[in-house]
Formats: sequence, structure tokens, C-alpha cells
Amino acid sequence: MLNSVFFFTWENVYTLKQELHKWKSAFAEKYWSDSLFVFNSENWDNWLVNQALFAWGLFVSKKLVILEWIPKDTSQDWWIPQDKIDKFFDDFEANQKYLTWDTLVAFVSSKPDKRTKVVKWLLENAQVKEHAVFREPKIKAFIKENLLPLQISEKGVDYLLEKIWRNLFRLSSEIEKIKCVVKDGVVTKEMIDNYCFWMTEENAFSIFDELFKSPSDAVKMLENIQKEWKDWNAVLPPLLWSLRIILTIIDYVKQWIKDSSIIASECKIAPFTVSKNMGNIDLYMSHQDRLVDLFKTIVDVEYSIKTGKYPDNYFWLTVKKSFLGF
Repeated sequence: MLNSVFFFTWENVYTLKQELHKWKSAFAEKYWSDSLFVFNSENWDNWLVNQALFAWGLFVSKKLVILEWIPKDTSQDWWIPQDKIDKFFDDFEANQKYLTWDTLVAFVSSKPDKRTKVVKWLLENAQVKEHAVFREPKIKAFIKENLLPLQISEKGVDYLLEKIWRNLFRLSSEIEKIKCVVKDGVVTKEMIDNYCFWMTEENAFSIFDELFKSPSDAVKMLENIQKEWKDWNAVLPPLLWSLRIILTIIDYVKQWIKDSSIIASECKIAPFTVSKNMGNIDLYMSHQDRLVDLFKTIVDVEYSIKTGKYPDNYFWLTVKKSFLGF
């Protein structure tokens, strides 16, 4: 058993990501960011990985090397090709005796194929950190704990689960939205309806997928939402939230941070959501000023309606006009 090699696995991607994020943050704070190496499908290079693992660091006293989606993760769309994994692991096995005590290695794969050589070796030789899927009682405890200091009844928890379903990334995001608006007291059914994006089949970004393809189709989507929900105050939170996430992703990319898993951890959203939006990043960046203007417009409209300056239907008219401006 190797004390410096770890295997993060099992299907609770949320808790796996949270623990990994804590490791990264704590390690970078204690040993500086130069001591932290993260490799995945976006930057994988066998030579660079081996250098990080086995080469002596001139200015670092300790290293943490994270190998994301190794072994191949069958739950991900951005895996590393199997031939590259096999080549790397052959090298790793041959050179593991040169792995020094001051180098920590973390293999990360939430749903690996347990029949493969890599998985079998890790289960026998690495420190395994399993992240099991939460059952119903633990999900409910998760909701109550993350809502603190707000309170919620058992019926409220059941209603939130009915609307948001059991995805911990989505639950975490919706809880954050509630806490941004509600500062104390008990979370009610009305609050959940007003502040949570509750559609389980679609996501908050679908309307922006259409916006850049066809503004008129985005307006039609908004009209359908208007017919179904009627209350503009139920649409505003997910619209602003998705815009804020898109603008945050743009900021990260401008800082040369393009690792979907890092951005997902910081934004508290599902990694696949970031990955999907990264596919549109060039489009988003070319329209950044318009997206910022849209965000400001929606905030101004909310204030104008809530202060009685304009009627409720002003929200729908203004957002449709802004969409058509794209």
C-alpha cells in the first residue's frame, strides 16, 4: 500500500469534487500554487505528467499531482484516450520506485471500469477515497445543513426535492440563490417557487443557447415560459443566475483558467454545465458587452417594477426587446 498515492472514486461527483477542491486550496495555500499540478483531457501530455511526478522540484518542497479522469471515467464526455492512459500507466508502474515521499498523487475517476488493469492496481495499492451516492435521508440532511442559518420544514424539503430533484450540484446552486435573497427565517414553498429554477428537463442556459443562434427563437422560448409560468418573478432568478455564471466563466478564461473542474468548483455548479458553456466561450466573449448590458437591464427592470414605476408586463417586453438586439 502506497501512502502517497490516492484514488478518488465512486459516483457521488459532487462530494468528490468538493473534497478535491479542499485539497487543492489547502495545498496551494501551504506550499504555493507552483507545487500543485492538475492534468486532464485539456492539457494531457505524458512527458509533462512524468516530469511532474518524478522530476525533482527546484523551488518546491512538496508536490500534489492530480490526474483527473484516470482511470478512464465512463461518466464523462471529455475523457483521455485509452491508448494515452495505457502508455502513461506502463511508465508509472515502471517508475513508481522513483516516486518520492514528498510527492502526493491523486487519481480521480468517479465511474471507472473496474475490470481494467489501472483500477485493479489502484484498489490494491492506493489509498482509496470512496464517495458514495447519497440516499434520501442524507440528501435531506444536505439541504438543511447548506441552508443554515435559514430553516426549512420537512414538507419544504420534500417540495424542494420535487422541484429540483436530487442532483447535488443543482441543489447547491438553488440553495445559494435562496440565501442570496432570504437572509433569515423559514424557507417557504412560495420562496422556492419564486427563487428556484425548477424545470427538471431543461436547464437555465437553454435560452442562451438559442439567443446566439436565433434571437427570434429565444423570444419564442421566453413567450412559452411566460405562458407557462406567468409570474415574471419566477423567471428572473434563473435568468440572472445563468447570466452571472456565463460572465464568471468569461472572467476565468480571461485569467487563463480554462479547467472546467476548477470553474465548476468555484461556481458550485455541475462540471458538465461548465464544459457545455465552454463550447460557446468564443461566442460569449465576442458578445460580453451585450451580456453585461442585458444583466444590468434585467436588474433595472426588476427595481422599476418593484418600486411601482412600471407594470409587471414591462419585464417581458424589455427582455424580449433586449434579446432581439442580439
